[in-house]
Amino acid sequence: MLVVSLVAAGSGACGDDGKGGASGFATETGTTSTSDDSTTAPTSGEPTTTSTSMSSTSTSTSTSVPTTTEPVTPTDATSTSTGETTDATSSTTTTSTATTNDSTGTTGTEECGAPGILLVCDKDDDVDPFHAIGVGCPGAKENTIPITDPVFMSQPIAWRAARGFGAAEDPNAPGELLFRPREGEKFLVLSTGRVANLDGEGYLVETQSQYENDNNFNPDMPNALPAPMSHLAGSNSGQGGTPFAGCDGANDCSDSIEPNWTLGNGDPNDVLFGSFAVEVPPGVDGFLFDAVFFSSEYPEFVDQKFNDMFIGWSTSEAYTGNVTFVDGQPFTVTSLAEAMENAGYVGDAPELAGTGFESHGTTGWVTIQAQVVPGETFTFAFAIMDMGDSSKATVTLVDHWRWDCKGCVPLEVDPQCGTEGHPKCCGLCVDELDDPLCGTEGHPACCTAG
Repeated sequence: MLVVSLVAAGSGACGDDGKGGASGFATETGTTSTSDDSTTAPTSGEPTTTSTSMSSTSTSTSTSVPTTTEPVTPTDATSTSTGETTDATSSTTTTSTATTNDSTGTTGTEECGAPGILLVCDKDDDVDPFHAIGVGCPGAKENTIPITDPVFMSQPIAWRAARGFGAAEDPNAPGELLFRPREGEKFLVLSTGRVANLDGEGYLVETQSQYENDNNFNPDMPNALPAPMSHLAGSNSGQGGTPFAGCDGANDCSDSIEPNWTLGNGDPNDVLFGSFAVEVPPGVDGFLFDAVFFSSEYPEFVDQKFNDMFIGWSTSEAYTGNVTFVDGQPFTVTSLAEAMENAGYVGDAPELAGTGFESHGTTGWVTIQAQVVPGETFTFAFAIMDMGDSSKATVTLVDHWRWDCKGCVPLEVDPQCGTEGHPKCCGLCVDELDDPLCGTEGHPACCTAG
């Protein structure tokens, strides 16, 4: 069985559970190593095993996950890019901005220390999963988002760093793919099943239905989320019942994971996990990232125990718990059924062409927003998993992790968030080009310039 152990480009060792899957997570901080064979590598060829020592307090190393016959080295810090997103959510230009108090919604003024022009290091043969989402590139702080303690635990068959996904053209950008990178040259593809090999130019087109996509050999045990995640309610000092208020600092302050965990019989399988620590620049009150949720369990298994889940998690002093929502709903098959229908990306929608999710559904690109405290160091973690089964794949695309100088507040704190004179709502917004009806009843909030 293939075993991948990565820290810095990430991972832990996995053992056999009797069905070809891994029995649990084990992480060894301070080393980077990879082993693979040509049958499951993201690209063709026999990969080279690499090993890199690093301090747990250093920034991410420049070692990438090898997938070809030669070791892969990320682009060095001399390469530059505007680092601009394709949506209108935020600007990465260093500027003086208003900052938001997370409990009152009042604002102050502080120089924003977010990087301006970001270096891009997911170029050419680089397949580092963190570089693909826009963090951990080598270079000066004013041009990068440095990370520490990176962990990525997955079999290679379950993920890709891709230049594009599917065959659908963006109606607002003729000649461009709808599912293309939001920054840099690649984005991260995470699956509860097995991902096809990229084509010769690095694009992912699935020719097989994801409904029949089986387990990815990632862990099925233990029946718990990898640390620092927890499925338990964390609001009201751990008693639950007051989402986003009274966070206990350990469990999920949104209280959103527990009901979906229970619906899935508390049985996560094929778990892919990643995390990194990051220091918040001065004047920065939030972070954002872009994501797309696809599932072949829609529509058949809505409200059923087969309830695949993607979680983005923060351990900020401002808030601890799941931060990944669409209209207040977490990224699960059941919770996002209405959001996928509202987006119109279901059934025979042309946007699903070449994804393997034809006749099923996706949310389309959405932007996730969350609170942080300037100057703190917090952990961001993410995981995708089958719930209650080990088949019928779900995929999440992740890209453009970045800082937000204006911050956001939960809807529960300010019911008028997102309207004129009020801060942005934490959770989700969509580009008006992607959904011209955004901000109206039944549609997500429109992104505003950050």
